[in-house]
Amino acid sequence: MIKVIFILLIFPFISCTFRSNGSDQGKSPGIQDIVSQWTEIDLLFTANLAGTDNAVTFDETFADAIDVFCLSLEEFQKSELYRTYRAIPFSPQTVRGFGPLLPEDIQEVSFASDLALLFRDSVILGDVEKARAVSEEISGVLISLLIMDGDTQRHIGSSYFKLLIALIVFILIIALLVRFLHQSLVRSLKREANTMIFSHAYMLAQDEERGRISRELHDTVIQDLRYLLLETEKMGTTEEKNEREKLSAKTVPMMAALIRKTQSLCSDLIPPDFRFSELPDALRQLCLDLNEKTGIDCRSEIDNNIKLDFLTMEKRLQVFRIVQEALMNIEKHSGAKEVIVTMRQGHTGPGQKEAVFISIGDDGKGFTSPLDNNGQIISGIYETHIEKSHVGIISMKERAGILGGRLNIITEPGEGSLVCLEIPL
Repeated sequence: MIKVIFILLIFPFISCTFRSNGSDQGKSPGIQDIVSQWTEIDLLFTANLAGTDNAVTFDETFADAIDVFCLSLEEFQKSELYRTYRAIPFSPQTVRGFGPLLPEDIQEVSFASDLALLFRDSVILGDVEKARAVSEEISGVLISLLIMDGDTQRHIGSSYFKLLIALIVFILIIALLVRFLHQSLVRSLKREANTMIFSHAYMLAQDEERGRISRELHDTVIQDLRYLLLETEKMGTTEEKNEREKLSAKTVPMMAALIRKTQSLCSDLIPPDFRFSELPDALRQLCLDLNEKTGIDCRSEIDNNIKLDFLTMEKRLQVFRIVQEALMNIEKHSGAKEVIVTMRQGHTGPGQKEAVFISIGDDGKGFTSPLDNNGQIISGIYETHIEKSHVGIISMKERAGILGGRLNIITEPGEGSLVCLEIPL
């Protein structure tokens, strides 16, 4: 293959060089030059036959022309062009049928040289018929050489065209590869940027959660424990039985309420055990807890026929945390009076794949979402303005990415909000 490409590259240069040398300097003639020389000899031979009643006059001009013709054939056999013809692994037979290079195809020049000598001897001896027959044979050999030259030139042209097409295809493949690598790099940089944003949001969320737990403990558990401590001290210093009974009756309900508050804080921190309760039941319990804690009318509309076998325990926990975060944001920031949590299974569109859809809607005051219409984080959101609710939203988006799903938020200030989670099966 490398040899063929090398020959294709050097053939036009060699061909043009030797054609130029044959026409300008009389050295290393090409096939066209040899054919022209023979044409002159054949015309002289025909003219002599016509003027002498089939008697050939062998003068010096005729002899010189034949000698030049024989010398041209010998020079052509020694030329680089002829060696290139012999090296090319195709011939007229190859062009027509992709067969091997035949021995007679590379011996025709030598055969034409022998015929030229025979033609000269026949003219010298006056054997006109034999000279005419040999002349026709030489003409046939030269015609075959012309055909071989033309077919070779066309085949080389076709090969150049194929090489050009291959080069264009190669360039297109390289261009597509470069474009793919560029897009991969852009996606990688974007993922890295999102990872940094998420890390920042995660740290803020941790600090926010720690602060919330600290405030909850300080405002509820610690205050109640201090009050119980004071009441217990009174019980130790009071000698009257009736007074001690009153203090005891007062502290017991307070201790029971304190236990319930502590249990509530623990339930928010400890993930549900889905081995004993299904995800729909856990989501319904979140709605009940929000209703009991805040008085917000939180309803759940969950399809009982949803198949969640494709979700691992870890992914079910991610879904639970997304809904929990959305309800906590509603409790803290929305001022809503009504919340609806829906969960259903369906298709993303006509003829599209099946998915699980979860939505959390409220009639609160709404807000400006840190996500655009495509569910992507708005560039520079942390550089311009940070809201406490935004940290939780970005955490929800990252959890949706872990699920292989998509999170979108539809909201406007004063218009309530709708959080939509789509999880493909």
